[in-house]
Amino acid sequence: MMFSINPKTGFQYPSYSERKISDIEADSARAYRLVGKPSPGFSVGLVSLIRWGRFFELRFVPGLEFGERSIDYTILTYSNYGKENLITKNKSVVSTYINAPFHLRYKAVRIHNMRPYIYFGPAFKWDLSSQRKKNDNPNDIRLKMSKGDIAMDIGAGFDFYTNWFKFGVQIEMSYGFNNILIHQNNIYAQSIENVHAKIFQIIFTFE
Repeated sequence: MMFSINPKTGFQYPSYSERKISDIEADSARAYRLVGKPSPGFSVGLVSLIRWGRFFELRFVPGLEFGERSIDYTILTYSNYGKENLITKNKSVVSTYINAPFHLRYKAVRIHNMRPYIYFGPAFKWDLSSQRKKNDNPNDIRLKMSKGDIAMDIGAGFDFYTNWFKFGVQIEMSYGFNNILIHQNNIYAQSIENVHAKIFQIIFTFE
């Protein structure tokens, strides 16, 4: 899981006072650099489908996704004594998504016990761990993200047929359409124009 981040143009220039950097020991500060960091997660779901002929399926795979993403900020701090210092602050965002994807799958001709396929479709996500409505702690500034998001899933994989079940392996990329950042009055949120969610998955299915 990761964030696709678009910083504000010239985000390095504004200087922030103590009220907007309350978790940093400095009189003022400027954002110097910010980088999104991917983190591993875990998901589990149920498969339901409608077959459309020999080669097409419409799939609904509701489930839960658990994970964490973070942004590393390099910040230039200033004191009243003229001292400058570069520090790094990490802001993590924990997410627990209810995921409701609808996928249209095209399956190629079966070759012995293997069948390749590709698919795409929208996914509707709801973050149960969103910090949107939680009270602010001035000594612990948190990045807050919206609860809802809409994504486009694109994937490909193989089904392997056994005597007892069908085993699938697939890779999937999920790209969020919405800007999920909630803009707040602090150095971390005001340095970013928009944030979009990205998820890369390796998925195993048993049917």
